[in-house]
Amino acid sequence: MTDQTLISGTPQVKRKWYQVIDPITKLLFILDMTLLSFASPNLLLQVGLILVATLLLLFSKLNSTTFKALGFSLFLIVTMLIIQGLFYSHNQTVLFSVLGISFYKEGLIYATTLGCRVLVIILTSGFFMVTTSISENAAYLEQSGLSYKTVYVLMSVCYILPEMMRNMRKIQQAQKVRGTNPQKTLIQKLKSVLPVLIPLVIKTLDQSMARSISLQLRGFDNPNRTVKTSQQYHLSRMLHISLTGLAILLIGWKIWTKINGL
Repeated sequence: MTDQTLISGTPQVKRKWYQVIDPITKLLFILDMTLLSFASPNLLLQVGLILVATLLLLFSKLNSTTFKALGFSLFLIVTMLIIQGLFYSHNQTVLFSVLGISFYKEGLIYATTLGCRVLVIILTSGFFMVTTSISENAAYLEQSGLSYKTVYVLMSVCYILPEMMRNMRKIQQAQKVRGTNPQKTLIQKLKSVLPVLIPLVIKTLDQSMARSISLQLRGFDNPNRTVKTSQQYHLSRMLHISLTGLAILLIGWKIWTKINGL
């Protein structure tokens, strides 16, 4: 043990690389990655962003929630490819045909671009969720000066997708126990998802509202409440300024290209 450990009486745990990055920096990183993805339709850029986000996940940590979110996203992307490949309004060039059904190049490229953007958002958000806890996020944001209500709204948005996935898993398990919707094929899985989609969203939002009321009753919105001191982070201010500046540049560039019709 080191001298510092002997003096404090508690062992010093070495933090991993993602634990020295504050939550605001991670949120700004998600914003910049999303803006980069939406700023250009270039597929090579989209692939590069997906690769960066994937490497961040691989070098941090993975959990089952991330894989389930990716699986659900891939299902949506495949659906977009089919619909846009067939019915996109700017379709002109037939790329290939299956059983006499023609898929068009323009629609497939458009759907691929949208799918890449979805993956960028899912992967970067997944990195944020697996590397920071809810308590750490809330403590840091409140310590930064944000109000409790603003902090709760931000945390609810970030964690609503995992909540929906957990609820969906419970519904599917209940269906299997009752012997309904065996879900052996893609059509059966689609039939099992569509009828419960709206109740699933309503239930998830209702859980968020119930959690908010519970926290208010416990006094979490009291302005005199003592906020837990967050851990120390490195280069936070410099990273905040750099990432915020990049976000402003990306927004300005996108507006400029829209105005000039580029």
